[in-house]
Amino acid sequence: MKLAVWAALGALAVCVACGPQAGTTDATKAAEASCPDDGPRLPGTGLCQRTALLMLQHAEGAQSVEYPEGCSASVNETMLPGDEALIYSAAKCGEVTTKLAYAGGAHSASISYETSAMGHSTEDEIIRLFGVDPDPQGALKEQIAALPAAERATCEIRLAGGDGWPADALVIAPTAAARARMPKNEPIAACGPLGLDEDSARYWRIRQGYAWLFDLGQDVAGFDPASVTVITKGADGSWSARK
Repeated sequence: MKLAVWAALGALAVCVACGPQAGTTDATKAAEASCPDDGPRLPGTGLCQRTALLMLQHAEGAQSVEYPEGCSASVNETMLPGDEALIYSAAKCGEVTTKLAYAGGAHSASISYETSAMGHSTEDEIIRLFGVDPDPQGALKEQIAALPAAERATCEIRLAGGDGWPADALVIAPTAAARARMPKNEPIAACGPLGLDEDSARYWRIRQGYAWLFDLGQDVAGFDPASVTVITKGADGSWSARK
């Protein structure tokens, strides 16, 4: 699988908040004043809250996250290498807003919590990003290929069909025949470390030029996974959702 897109990730991964920063300069005050109804701009992209909100691509079929009483939703961003960023609906509880952290790698990239308004651990990976060139399902097929030979033939890629999950969510899961031989009255984990885990909200999505692995556990996430959107900066400086 060609993953040259990740070649520059390590050097740029430390720049999760690159771009203009919020501060007390006249330029910052002017930028904030230009979004009177939305509050200050997001510091990395310079987008107003409402503009960013309208750019979010919510997954079809996904159930909206319900945050605890006293918390609300606010758009936040995480800068990616090059002229890309993640924007997402994040929980805001009191003065704390969830922010995701990005770390690049040779074959995939990792997303975790930099801060969580709901107290999630910052140690756990919650999203992993893989390239999709030349095969959109290549990362998933590699997981099956890495299994022991006896298990390899019992696993397949299929629609997840999880309650409240995106309609296009995929899982690496046992075939119907293999599942019939497994316990029926308890959750199972099968098909490798990135395969089905019936005790966790773990699923894949292929969109916007990436294969996304979401591994969200059982707790309510500190952001809306269905809202996570990659945006790119054009030559004219404007931002738009990646195709």
